[in-house]
Amino acid sequence: MRAFRQRAAAIGLGLVAALGCQHFRSEAPSGEAAAAPAASIDGRTISVDELDAYIQRQLFDEATAERDPAELYQVRSRYLDGMLDEIALEKAASAQNLAPDEYLSQQIEAQGEVPEQEIAAFYEEHKEQMGGGSLDEWRDRISAFLEQQRGGAIVASLREQAHAEILLEPARIDVEAIGPSKGAADAIVTIVEFSDFECPYCQRVVPTIEEVLAKYPEQVRFVYRNLPLNHIHPRAQPAAEAAACANLQGKFWGYHDLIFANTRALADADLERYASQLELDLSAFRKCVKDRETQALVEADLAAAEAHRISGTPSFLVNGIPLHGAQSLEAFSKVIDAEIARLASPADAQR
Repeated sequence: MRAFRQRAAAIGLGLVAALGCQHFRSEAPSGEAAAAPAASIDGRTISVDELDAYIQRQLFDEATAERDPAELYQVRSRYLDGMLDEIALEKAASAQNLAPDEYLSQQIEAQGEVPEQEIAAFYEEHKEQMGGGSLDEWRDRISAFLEQQRGGAIVASLREQAHAEILLEPARIDVEAIGPSKGAADAIVTIVEFSDFECPYCQRVVPTIEEVLAKYPEQVRFVYRNLPLNHIHPRAQPAAEAAACANLQGKFWGYHDLIFANTRALADADLERYASQLELDLSAFRKCVKDRETQALVEADLAAAEAHRISGTPSFLVNGIPLHGAQSLEAFSKVIDAEIARLASPADAQR
């Protein structure tokens, strides 16, 4: 059985995909089929069960052979969540002599039908992602999904009652936290971002980073490093070098904000215009840009990312723990809170 709690968290386009698609679960072979012979060698019979176990080991090895430790952790973490959910559900079902699916169905049915107002509210919130379909067209699928969310809440509650504890240590990438920074210098959590000034997802996450810093004013330090994806964003490196020139005059963050507010205007004239808006010493700025005085700095960031197999933007390292893409405040908070709990004294954790 899949982890209901994970499925219930889907929103936006992913949520509509869940509403529009059904997952068909293949059943494991019955005891008789699993014990059936698959081959024999030297008088020894190999059962289907043995063959399946061998296949599972091979598939795992193939799926993880090229993954770095951070990616392997993410895979293990995802499946560990599902495994813990299944164990908690199986324990509760066993206590009532029921199969897990039967137990969960009974618990969901005991809550009654999903109220019409919940279905309507869900439709109103997500109707832009529903391709123009009416509430009547989506009602049954929305109701089924909201029932699935109930299942997720039930499983989450069972897991909490079982006192599940994650002991799997996240993989960490050790990258220097050098570059323009915001937040307390002595913060217990450091977030290093590798970013690209032409990347729309990097632009999208800028307000979220501000929310993170506002939520954790003393616990989080944020460091910006460059990862210009030159093969798809030809103006990313010139923009990065210009921003680094602005940094030499103590105006990096203002320049950073102007670029991300105007990611389609990164011609040389635009980059100089932003410097003028910030009242930089234009003579010094022009010389810095023309002579590419900050090229080595930007390329050192790029080399650091490549050395650690960081290839997409935005990429974040939260005390070395990788997060990729335009993550939500909740996603950052989950990792930050865990790091604070791990490292801070009780007094520091309440700062």
